[in-house]
Amino acid sequence: MQPFACPHCGSHAYTVVLTGCSITNATLQEGYEWDEENQQYTSTGTLLVESDEVTPGDSQAVCSGCEQDVTAAVSEYEESVAPGEEAAGA
Repeated sequence: MQPFACPHCGSHAYTVVLTGCSITNATLQEGYEWDEENQQYTSTGTLLVESDEVTPGDSQAVCSGCEQDVTAAVSEYEESVAPGEEAAGA
């Protein structure tokens, strides 16, 4: 199986951002880094580690290499994966 490739830059890495979803019994992880310039900690973001159920809302896929919207390209990739194979990130 070939990995997804961004149509803009060729990167294989992407992030899916879910908005408006409902999550049941979730375990979240939030990272913090020290911001030397502002002399305070800043959040590096929150990750969903585990959950019982995620009811999706809207989603957008963003290329990790060039930060372009690759939602349509990721959907096409996931649809092209043969039955029984799991798409990367699915």
